[in-house]
Amino acid sequence: MRLFRRASNGDEASLLRLYYASDIHGTEVLWKKFLNASKVYNAKVLVMGGDITGKMVIPIVRNDDGTWSATFHGRAEKLPTEADVVKLEERIRGNGMYPYRTTAAEVASISALSEEERERWFEQVMLEAFNGWLELAQQRLAGTDIRCFVMPGNDDPTSLEEVIDHAAGVEACDEKWVEFDSYQMLSLGYSNITPWNSPRELDEDTLYDRIVELAEQIDDHTRAVWNIHVPPRDSQLDTAAELDEDFNLVLIGKSPHLIPVGSQAVRDAIERFQPLVALHGHIHESPGATHIGRTLCINPGSDYHTGRISGCLVNLRGDRVNHQFVTG
Repeated sequence: MRLFRRASNGDEASLLRLYYASDIHGTEVLWKKFLNASKVYNAKVLVMGGDITGKMVIPIVRNDDGTWSATFHGRAEKLPTEADVVKLEERIRGNGMYPYRTTAAEVASISALSEEERERWFEQVMLEAFNGWLELAQQRLAGTDIRCFVMPGNDDPTSLEEVIDHAAGVEACDEKWVEFDSYQMLSLGYSNITPWNSPRELDEDTLYDRIVELAEQIDDHTRAVWNIHVPPRDSQLDTAAELDEDFNLVLIGKSPHLIPVGSQAVRDAIERFQPLVALHGHIHESPGATHIGRTLCINPGSDYHTGRISGCLVNLRGDRVNHQFVTG
């Protein structure tokens, strides 16, 4: 089945198809599906828009008798064989977490670390797993003409960009512009200030200045793609439940109070420069597409915990664009 009607008069040759996804949060199976999108959808450009890494390590502890134990989703797991351990590791990775084989003594040692030391230890475990992802990208995309761009989001540690920058299988794009075919893509993975105090946040003025600095280097915004992690404010791509100062849901009656939480800086910059298309993530529960002036703004959302990747096919043909949301 074709996803798009074949153009006539030779126009198909001018079509460039881009696949965009974001917010996979450490879920390894979604990374594999992202890499496969080039083949499944005939996309020549892949863009991963940030919030790539997970947030939790699950220790798998070796017992004195050679068996293994773990606690996953609050349930104690007894793992008599190597096959049982491998199966649990796959489940853990499929839920956006990192399995870690260890001993009871090492668990006790890690528990005794300071919070800062534990954060550094966790980051090393995460980076080791992410390096495996990058090796997979190199294997899958080797010998093809697929361009695969990856940037960290606000939830990702600052060290991730350096790892991406040195990877052979993907191209770093954060805080720069890149060119493919006759299009230029501007990318920025930072967000506005959130309640979560995540690693890569900026106040609105600084965020705006960084976008403008990049945008002023673009030759032609009628053929520009903006890859900005946080969506524009009050765009219906940024609707989330309001939280109080203790991170509890604010309710109206029995329903969560929904508010816009996107960036005013991003909206102001889009209104000023009017790129052809703007790609966003960050707010998982607010998928959709809308126009701000001539700019098509897209957020495919995220259901990473289900094992399904939410993406969007973006078809670029000259200064025209259309899109289709896809889930796999």
